[in-house]
Amino acid sequence: MNVEQNSRRLPLSELERLCQKPDHRRIGNFMARRMARPLALRVTWVVQPWPVSAHAATLAAMACAVGAAVALGLGTVGSWIAGAALLQLWYLLDHVDGQLARLRGTDSLDGTQLDYLMHHAVNVLVPLSIGFGLARNAWVTALGTAHDVAAVRGTLPAAFLWDILGIAAALGLLLAGLGHDARHKAFFRRLKRVRGELVLSGGGGARPVPTANPPRRPLRFVAWIARKACEIHVVINTIAAIALVQWLLGDEVLVIARNYLGVLAPLSLLLAGATIWRDIAAHAAEAEFKAWFRPPPGSELHFRAGWWDVEPVEAAQIGDKEQRGSPARGGEGAKDASQAADACIDATSPSRLS
Repeated sequence: MNVEQNSRRLPLSELERLCQKPDHRRIGNFMARRMARPLALRVTWVVQPWPVSAHAATLAAMACAVGAAVALGLGTVGSWIAGAALLQLWYLLDHVDGQLARLRGTDSLDGTQLDYLMHHAVNVLVPLSIGFGLARNAWVTALGTAHDVAAVRGTLPAAFLWDILGIAAALGLLLAGLGHDARHKAFFRRLKRVRGELVLSGGGGARPVPTANPPRRPLRFVAWIARKACEIHVVINTIAAIALVQWLLGDEVLVIARNYLGVLAPLSLLLAGATIWRDIAAHAAEAEFKAWFRPPPGSELHFRAGWWDVEPVEAAQIGDKEQRGSPARGGEGAKDASQAADACIDATSPSRLS
């Protein structure tokens, strides 16, 4: 984008073309497609002529998330209203940073990394602050209603219970969100040990697709509901609804919030555990790696002595026989096979390192 475009506000139609993701009306959850992205575009339109970077928008969003955590941690009806509002603002600004990056041509891996770090921080901060706020609310309520020290001490286990549930929910949401990041880190750990060249298949490991309709089978539908309940946009909208109802009912002891955390904590842990188990059982990381990174035609990827070697098929087969050991060969025969494999690899695989 040139300097002249940066100094003036473009029409929303032009801004939409420059700022929005491809298929932004089809890809993503309903809140992002119908609410957050269109509203964020208006914010981007306002700040377009200002020297506001995408990183600054990400940090502003993070500040809103931290403020929301502090408000929820106070554990009052009014602080829940403030925390819910700040979380909605966080979600809005979380879309502004990407739009600014695309508008200014500053989209980068560093910005994407910062954005992902913020997402994981929010997944931890929100349930932790809810648990801390409920524990604080229990203490404050006990101090205001108890008639002796023994009664106040009796609230100690309940207060700790809310802290524990908050930690459990934070761990569950964090593990659920870290799955893909950990998988892709595993990819690059392997790539650092590859000797040879692999072909990168763009989009081989799947591209973003429109949200699928809810499944019809009962068990799959229940699992779908559980996954949706733990998605952060659903969590913050649930918090907003709870805050509003608590305010209307004058629920000073936050009964609804207590019930919500009591459900979210085991649900998020169960979902995270089931997802991890399913992915490991299905070898999902290996399958996705093979979809993204493939040996050239006529070659195979084999693991030997701590390295992943890209080798011609014939050399790989000889190497496999050598590694396993053949009962039909012994002594000099095995030595001859080893020499033949080394000669074949050296002659046909110039990219192999010594």
